Amino acid sequence: MTNLKHCSRLLTGMLLLCLHNAIAATALPGHLVDAEWLSAHLDEVVILDVRKETESFAKEGHIEGAILVNVKKVRVKRDIDGVSLTRMRPDKKRFEQFIARHGVDSDSTVVITHRGQKPGNVAGAARLYWQFRYHGFDNVALLDGGNAAWVDALEDLSSDTPPVKTGRFHAGDRNDKLLATTPLVAQAVAGDNAYVPVDTRPLRFHIGLAQRDYVYAPGHLPRSRLFPYAFLHPEHGAMRFLPLAELKAAFADLDIDPQAPIITYCNSGYEASSVWFVLHELLGNPDARLYDGSLHEWTQDSSRPMTKRLFGQ
Repeated sequence: MTNLKHCSRLLTGMLLLCLHNAIAATALPGHLVDAEWLSAHLDEVVILDVRKETESFAKEGHIEGAILVNVKKVRVKRDIDGVSLTRMRPDKKRFEQFIARHGVDSDSTVVITHRGQKPGNVAGAARLYWQFRYHGFDNVALLDGGNAAWVDALEDLSSDTPPVKTGRFHAGDRNDKLLATTPLVAQAVAGDNAYVPVDTRPLRFHIGLAQRDYVYAPGHLPRSRLFPYAFLHPEHGAMRFLPLAELKAAFADLDIDPQAPIITYCNSGYEASSVWFVLHELLGNPDARLYDGSLHEWTQDSSRPMTKRLFGQ
């Protein structure tokens, strides 16, 4: 009887703790937050600052309390279907370990920021965001405009780099609806499903005038539309996203229906993350997927088709 009472009290305590954690988590206003909101909730969130130039974290400064994330370590080497690939999403265990090392708990509210100086900064943050969502963690948002927008709002940057306390992070159920697999892409290329491949690279890559050394054929996927990811941030200054009406118009001007089933891709699934974020999270397209590995994965097999011709020609 005593053991039963003890177990009952233990269970009750665990339930109350879970309830407390659920209540304690700060509610995000959406998938994108601005500097004003972050300033008002600075002590309630975990801020992850994603950047390639890690030395700039201290030299250039960062939002107070932010934790540095080396964008080069966000993706990993993996063998998928017997093929060795680089720049890929980590599996659940590796993702949990990586995120815990950056001070995130399972009940944390996470805001991802970046330097905010060029479209590539946004892409790195959007890539980490996609991995959170893919691994079933939804209490995450991007800071619109990154640190540049924070400074524009007359907020200060800090050069302090305090030690990071390891968190207790467990991913949720994997969301495969956010991922485009190679078989799904092959069906789209053949016209056997409704998905539209959207190449998010600059035009010079699309038509084969430029090529990364980890992509093994020039050009793009047949049936692709082109939407260079830099078009999301056409203005100088902080890399904020355009208003929703202008984003919709930008896709329409390039003959892309932003509500159609879409697969975003690039050279390796990095730049395409920004366009996926806009389509899925801001414009509410539930059928937008990211092709992780993108042309790096696709061109591993020389029998898979590529073309340099613009769609419709």
